[in-house]
Amino acid sequence: MNALLLADARFPAGGHVHSAGIEAAVADGRIRDEADLEAFVRGRLAAAAMVDASIAAAAHHRLSRPHDVGVLRALDNEAAARIPAPPLREGSRRLGRQLLRVASACWPHPVLDELVGACPAGACYPVALGGVGVAAELDAEAVAQLAAHHAVTVPAQAALRLLGLDPFRVAAITARALRAADVVVRRAVAAAADPLEDLPARGEPLVEIAAMHHQRWDVRMFAT
Repeated sequence: MNALLLADARFPAGGHVHSAGIEAAVADGRIRDEADLEAFVRGRLAAAAMVDASIAAAAHHRLSRPHDVGVLRALDNEAAARIPAPPLREGSRRLGRQLLRVASACWPHPVLDELVGACPAGACYPVALGGVGVAAELDAEAVAQLAAHHAVTVPAQAALRLLGLDPFRVAAITARALRAADVVVRRAVAAAADPLEDLPARGEPLVEIAAMHHQRWDVRMFAT
């Protein structure tokens, strides 16, 4: 049940203010319809979802065992190194801060306090998610599933709002993408105990570049 709560769009973790690059992609014409959105989401599964799910599972693996503050900082450093664009990195930290804040109210746990203390600027989202998984008594697979779910649903819902797409078609795109996400989740869980530097580091150069331009817009609907 805790996983369902975390996956619910109404859970106040702040994802609704982010578009995961969709706003910039709509503005420059890369996304115009449902077909474009599905291609974008599939690309995120291979890149951002794989990275976030792997780091979240690795964080869960380490934080559910005896650890020291160095582990927390190492996790966050590895997550930050995989987000080269400053606006997206700050967006990830903002999501992490908000997630830890609401999770601390729902599932008070020492590991959440440790993350807040070790990462005063805010833990990156997948690291925070791994810690929240420990606090909410979820396993590594559930945490990886939530990371993949977030990577798919945030851009899908942003596109729905920006383009006025058919909500039934967007729901179908999301369902197809999440079925494909099973491979991502399995790989993330299998790599959870690997050295942190060996975790996936797949980039999205066009999304990163567009994020830099998006930050300079005078008017925008989404933070990223």
